[in-house]
Amino acid sequence: MSVRFAIVGVRNFANAHYRRVKQLEETGEGKLVAVVVTDQKRNAKRVEELKAEGVTIYNYYEQLLNEAKDTVDIICLPTSIPSHGELAAKAMLAGYDVIMEKPPVPTIDEMDYLRRVEQETGKFCSVGFQFMHSRTIHKLKKMLLNGELGKLQNIATRGYWPRLKSYYDRNAWAGRLVYNSQLVLDGPVHNALAHYLQNMLFLAGTTEQDSAELKTIRAEMYRGHTYIQSSDTTCLEIKTKDDVGIYFYVTHCPDVNYGPVTEIVTDKAVVTWVNTEKTKITWNDGRVEEFDNEGLDPYLEVFRLPAKKFRGEIDQLPSTLENTRSFVLAVNGLYLSSKKVREIPAEYVKEFEEKGDLRTLVQDIVPLMDKACAERKLLSDIGVEWAQPTETVSLEGLTEFNPFK
Repeated sequence: MSVRFAIVGVRNFANAHYRRVKQLEETGEGKLVAVVVTDQKRNAKRVEELKAEGVTIYNYYEQLLNEAKDTVDIICLPTSIPSHGELAAKAMLAGYDVIMEKPPVPTIDEMDYLRRVEQETGKFCSVGFQFMHSRTIHKLKKMLLNGELGKLQNIATRGYWPRLKSYYDRNAWAGRLVYNSQLVLDGPVHNALAHYLQNMLFLAGTTEQDSAELKTIRAEMYRGHTYIQSSDTTCLEIKTKDDVGIYFYVTHCPDVNYGPVTEIVTDKAVVTWVNTEKTKITWNDGRVEEFDNEGLDPYLEVFRLPAKKFRGEIDQLPSTLENTRSFVLAVNGLYLSSKKVREIPAEYVKEFEEKGDLRTLVQDIVPLMDKACAERKLLSDIGVEWAQPTETVSLEGLTEFNPFK
């Protein structure tokens, strides 16, 4: 049975969704049957290409929901962060299953509403965290749960990805905290490097399907880019209810492109995992074990596994509203702890033209982040001149996030 997909949009990340669904067409597992294109004049060439492939073009989202019930099984949402919740809820209420691009939604309120809609409608909403669909992450999770790796102590990830002005110019909401009166909370934690926080939360979970339950968070958010609202440099410390420490060090202002690299520390070993899925276990007795993803493409699995779920071939999806709730909770806690995005003083920031674009560097940010990570501390803890300490806040029982109160 070939599962019938619709995609909302044709620009930016919608192209990645298109490529993956077309891969499923090659194996007979899926078929692209519909695309929503609201600006058909601007995208006239793409519309004609899709029509030539036999794809039905819808003028707006509600038209798809109303008219495609007999022809579409799963709706893909490679749309803006603030639109995820509303579009996913409307799709499930109209009787469709959903693949929603990461991050899921900006607030814990929206996440809990979506979870209720999913339960009430009996439809599913899969979240596109690709490494939640990976072989290596699930292998490590099983090794943690069965005791093979020993007792989990802490997990830390460093990711340094430069982002130039063109990245922030690619759409109207990039680099924004709020857009069109809706929360976006853009930034490396909530967008470009979000996958790697979700990985850590999942690995710290106490069952095969669940992510960790969170107890507290302490976080610092900074901004080097002068033309954005959001953070571009963040460090955070989370404590789970099982007292596992989770540490995250990310920046879009480095002088190198690095990682992400995740380090998992247990009482038996240290595991190093990189985003190519190369995994190395260094046991305390000196043994070294290495493995990779064995050729599995997690980006394709984001679409293949929901198709299998729709056909009834699997019972559980790997990336769900339920096991990504802790991610949303952590993002909200990030703002509750940091309270605001602090500008890095100009004397520590360098902005300059590079190949027709504008690049931003924060002085010594890579060695500073490396040091903080090695010591499992935040930037203010290690005496960084421009860093400011923040409060530890509880995440237990948090069901509402409103930064405007």
